Amino acid sequence: MPEARLRINLAAATVQGVPSPPGNENRDAIVMTTTEAQLTQQKKHKADIMAKRAMETGLAPGKNIFMQGFMMYMSGSSINIWSMMVVGHAFYNPIKALLSIDAAFARYASVDAEIDLTLPKLAFIGCNAAMLALALWKLNTMRLLPITAADWTSFLVDKVDVEASGVPLTL
Repeated sequence: MPEARLRINLAAATVQGVPSPPGNENRDAIVMTTTEAQLTQQKKHKADIMAKRAMETGLAPGKNIFMQGFMMYMSGSSINIWSMMVVGHAFYNPIKALLSIDAAFARYASVDAEIDLTLPKLAFIGCNAAMLALALWKLNTMRLLPITAADWTSFLVDKVDVEASGVPLTL
């Protein structure tokens, strides 16, 4: 009967006076008491975390600038469907982000924590403006921006001669 030696009846074993192991505390005996100082410290800590996350949201478009620039560089300066799609997205995404700036920072504008969102929003606007400048640079390298005088010659008004002079020829 080697099986009988390995059996232990834990239900019948009662131990009195042995302290509970570390981490095994009676939850009924613990009373949570928080003071006003602890509450204000917790609110301040939460506000600091929210301010850091708001700044991360403001700087998030800046992380895509180098990737977008590399994509534009690799698409070349010729006019084809791929480079036009890249430039189109380079214009569309920052404009869409700038139009929805309040929605991007809505979760940080809570009533509980007064967070100044001016600097994160300015960073957000600056990063998206840099993306737009990058898209304009790409249009310039593709020669699609009218920046030379030759691009505007079709809008020049022709001069009308008021008087004409010439040498009469006899034939």
